[in-house]
Amino acid sequence: LLSDDNDDPETGYLKKLFWEELLAALSELPELQRKIFVLNELEDKTFQEIADETGENIKTLISRKRYAVLYLRERLRSLYEEIVNKN
Repeated sequence: LLSDDNDDPETGYLKKLFWEELLAALSELPELQRKIFVLNELEDKTFQEIADETGENIKTLISRKRYAVLYLRERLRSLYEEIVNKN
């Protein structure tokens, strides 16, 4: 869905809805979990780059991201199911 270049109104609506829900879910995460998720997934930084910037241990960063991903999966499950069932 996110990489779909189709400009039809339904795809545009679903993309907008996804980003709104993702940003809302991210705001519910503890700050350190949110930060590692954003840096790694949205800003495409490696764990090594983040560790170098923050001085944090890579294993700590991986653990924080894992907790963030688990929360986001659960939080966004119904949206995912809705999008999959529409296609």
